[in-house]
Amino acid sequence: MQTKETITLSGVPETMLQTVYARAKESSGRGAIRDRKAEETIGGLKMLADLMGVQNAIIAIEENKADTFPKIEQLIADDPRLHLYPLKCKYPQGAEKQLINACTGREVPSGKLPADAGCAVFNVDTAGAIYRRFTTGMPVIRRVVTISGSAVAEPKNLEARIGTPIEKLIDACGGFKEAPNKLLAGGPMMGNAQFSLDAPVVKGTNAFLAFAGNEDKRVKDPQCIRCGKCINACPMHLLPIYMNVYGKQEDLDNAVDCGMMDCIECGSCAYVCPARIPLVAQFRLTKGKIQAKRMAERAKAEAEKKKAEAEAAAKAENK
Repeated sequence: MQTKETITLSGVPETMLQTVYARAKESSGRGAIRDRKAEETIGGLKMLADLMGVQNAIIAIEENKADTFPKIEQLIADDPRLHLYPLKCKYPQGAEKQLINACTGREVPSGKLPADAGCAVFNVDTAGAIYRRFTTGMPVIRRVVTISGSAVAEPKNLEARIGTPIEKLIDACGGFKEAPNKLLAGGPMMGNAQFSLDAPVVKGTNAFLAFAGNEDKRVKDPQCIRCGKCINACPMHLLPIYMNVYGKQEDLDNAVDCGMMDCIECGSCAYVCPARIPLVAQFRLTKGKIQAKRMAERAKAEAEKKKAEAEAAAKAENK
């Protein structure tokens, strides 16, 4: 059995942990450390280390947020388990598998979770929420949300209560300086397109972006020119060019063989694509179909098993 050694802030902890990491995502993560009480984040990380029994907890922050380092170093000075790990600014380094590899050199096996590499990863907001829950009894009722984009008059990090309409946050930033042509819930690379501002802040909301002008780069009926740039850009070393083809053809088995379920949806492939093919959107759709197929197969197998058991029981009674 592995010895428990470390922790990371970003995902869901499991057994046999060696490492725990706390990471800052988007500007909201920076705000959670700098603009709000950093004591909450570090206090939550200490609690996670205590609960999981690990002896190594890493606060991973990219170097462009170096203004937060002195405060963090001051807060962790009294606990030898906690370590500040400055990271070079790379994308998508904040993803769980990439973060674990950058900090420890370990690789999460295909189809496995961070716990299988002896790690657990949590967001800084999660660490802060854990601290507040245990010290004040307060559940998650607010989030730090980044409101930005070329259409926003005054981009800001705002602390908003769960359920607050995004429209109210836009108003708090001075509204739009020009009509937006694209709205994203999340970051610019992994965010999901929105059709209105009526959506509320939920516990997973970390950013809302509004773009205007010529930043809408969508094209009608894009065609792959087989340049291979998407393959070079993929941080998971997958084959986006074939994943897209198999996804469109609904050839789910070959899509899985190409690593469809290992895709972290970082958007790197779509970003470098000269044809502007919405690759991530296709991958999300295909992954949903794969999961639905697997659920149907499991349900069918369970139904057949129950039927066989019922038939066996009936035969036993007749004897």
